[in-house]
Amino acid sequence: MTPLTSSTRARRWPLVVATVVASAWSCMTVTDVELLEISATGVIFGQAFLDRNGSGVADAGDTPLRLATVQVVTPGTSAVAATDTTDTLGVFILRDVPVGAYQVRLSLTVLGDLLQALGTGGNVTVEVGDTTLFSLGATYPTMTLAEVLAAPPGKRVFTSGIALNPRQFNGDGLVFFKGPTSYLRGTNVDRVTLAPGDSLRLLGRTAVSHGRPALDAVTPIVLVPSAQFPLPVEVSAAAARLASGGTLDAALVRIRDADIKDTATVANDFRFWAHNGGDSVEVVLRSYLTITPAPAIRPDTIVAVSQATGLLSPFDDGSGTVRWRLLVRSASEITTFNKAADVAVSTSFDTLAASAGDTVDIIVTVRNASGPQIATGVEVTDTVPSALTFLSSTATRGSYSQATRIWSVGNLPVGAPADTLRILATVTGAPGNVSNTARLRPLRREVETNAGNNTAVTFPFLVIS
Repeated sequence: MTPLTSSTRARRWPLVVATVVASAWSCMTVTDVELLEISATGVIFGQAFLDRNGSGVADAGDTPLRLATVQVVTPGTSAVAATDTTDTLGVFILRDVPVGAYQVRLSLTVLGDLLQALGTGGNVTVEVGDTTLFSLGATYPTMTLAEVLAAPPGKRVFTSGIALNPRQFNGDGLVFFKGPTSYLRGTNVDRVTLAPGDSLRLLGRTAVSHGRPALDAVTPIVLVPSAQFPLPVEVSAAAARLASGGTLDAALVRIRDADIKDTATVANDFRFWAHNGGDSVEVVLRSYLTITPAPAIRPDTIVAVSQATGLLSPFDDGSGTVRWRLLVRSASEITTFNKAADVAVSTSFDTLAASAGDTVDIIVTVRNASGPQIATGVEVTDTVPSALTFLSSTATRGSYSQATRIWSVGNLPVGAPADTLRILATVTGAPGNVSNTARLRPLRREVETNAGNNTAVTFPFLVIS
């Protein structure tokens, strides 16, 4: 729109235009002059506009206020000296305004509960024959992100923040914003070019989406491009799933060193559960971002997530329970690695010689020597030599099955002391040398970095007659 400029005064015309002879002047009294001046008037005209971009002045981003009531009010009172209704261009003309000091304002019915006047209204002094040009504006309330989060739904407001993700033109219209102490999710954001870190002024309507406050139908205006580099908040999977009690709703977060539990494709979006710290969070790779991690993400494999960075978006599962998903922004924000461990096995007897009917101990040890990751689901086989008959077993971790001859060890932390299996057996074989062999079964979720220490053979003991 092209606004009218304010506070412009036109030429003042004299009150009396007829020629008055001297004798006529001599007949007039002071009271006569005062009465003439009291009946004197001026004109106020101008344009009323809606400040749609929050700039505080009338400019090309604004629209006229149509059919709005403009009032001329005596300051300090509620007395209305003149009114007019704006036309389709927002123009108003207040004629025959008596000489005096006034305030020009939009009526309270125009502002209602949603709008507020720019400033406190316009003060103007009308003098004899004046024509005063005036610009009058209304705008939406301005709130901080924290105030928007606490506001009731349906309120049109201005706020500001830092963009945490671009507005994808082929996406779902979600943009997340960061303030000094709060985060806010924008839904149905206008298709404009945004980049993470842009400082923005936002016009939108307060709303509730998936059980959480949001700003809907958002018109963003870039104030300062690349004003800030948004850094993610480091969290566990448990904290991400609950958004730290909701305080990190819409935040940019990062989880590290997570196992992949389940995968699925829902509405063309690839999803998996990242598990660490005893809990899991759902990670979503939206289809329109064409994110393809390498290697492929599958559950129960040697592949794990070294880090996943994304935005926490709430999801109401229909039961009234809100949990959060981590929305990855780009392929570079999800990285994987192959889990690796160095499991070492050793074995020995508790004696160098024994006779038939004697009992001996077979000793098997296992440890995760240098990792670098925990070894999970470790299993070691020991078949027990044919010259010996199994009696019983004890283990510091896990258990041994006589039927399968497998010691199910479980998980081995990196650098922890060795765990031990003791098998008590009776010598039943013929005289001669007897050896025992213990073998690590292939790891299913880690890469074994040193296969040379996965099989152990005892120094033989002698069965004597």
